[in-house]
Amino acid sequence: YFSVTNPSIMFLRLILPALLLATMGPVYAQTLCNAAGNVVVYTNYDGGQLTINVDQNIPNLKIGICTYEDCSVIITGPFAGNVTAVRYAGMQGDNDNCGLGITSTTVSGVPTSIVTVLFVPPVTQSDPNGFGSMTCGYSCGTGNQGGCNTASQIASYFTSVFGGTLRSYFTQYGCWPVGALQVSSGGNCCPGVSNTPVASFIPSDTDICMGDCITFTNTTTGSATSQSWSFAGGTPSTSSAANPGAVCYSSAGTYIVSLTATGSGGSTTSQQTIQVESCPVPGCTYDAAQNYNPLATVDDGTCTFAECSSTCPADLDLNGLVGVGDLLLFIVAFGTNCQ
Repeated sequence: YFSVTNPSIMFLRLILPALLLATMGPVYAQTLCNAAGNVVVYTNYDGGQLTINVDQNIPNLKIGICTYEDCSVIITGPFAGNVTAVRYAGMQGDNDNCGLGITSTTVSGVPTSIVTVLFVPPVTQSDPNGFGSMTCGYSCGTGNQGGCNTASQIASYFTSVFGGTLRSYFTQYGCWPVGALQVSSGGNCCPGVSNTPVASFIPSDTDICMGDCITFTNTTTGSATSQSWSFAGGTPSTSSAANPGAVCYSSAGTYIVSLTATGSGGSTTSQQTIQVESCPVPGCTYDAAQNYNPLATVDDGTCTFAECSSTCPADLDLNGLVGVGDLLLFIVAFGTNCQ
């Protein structure tokens, strides 16, 4: 018989709830970010074994995972066949913090053809509080993430590469919970995802000569649904391609290249200046030469001429007779540089 005032019982009554919570792991309020979405995301730091039970009929379901340590991902459930893409994007730490003997990142339960495993790919949304490459995620907060990514960075990455809408987002620091996480339970975080792309591009050159052509590489980040290029002074003068072909400039001057990237959240524009110079054009400038170049501005000494063949080479005036006229023509031409 124990009295409720027994000190040992009182101690257990006080400490037992805390012990249960410690062994059960963190408890989160489950939420859906968008019930019509088809992208579910799971992030942590310590990695471990992540079992995802696809217990809900969600068409074209796409799953994104981001951790720091090695992670074993198991896809199961009655609607696992609905999964069309699984992508791991994070670090490849081999510390086995969870003590499960997991020494590599793997995905099972779905066809390998729909699985992509990438280590530290670049983010699609810059954030001063998050890392510039996909590494890990342990918080729904917006402050400094200590080498990991912000939740909005991770959500932006997966919705961008999948081309879908965020349905749920689950995050925690420690090892994945024992047992399966139910897709129907949603997540514990709904980070804001920027749908406004940030336009940017890189020209192959910014200082060229008249007649030269250059290309432009689109480096826009975020989810751009369309883009519009303007090449003042160039040919062509516009383009709607993601990466336009060669653009040529025929006249000297200073020209602006503009790229506008548009997404569901709005548009941004990036501009750069191209300088076109009247560069010297070397070539043969003697119009009687065989290789005369009318575009050449500087004679480079390469002129070539047809060989002369005549039975009377001294007949300079071509009248069939070598006489005073030929001598006068020779005197007038004496000292002329024929090159």
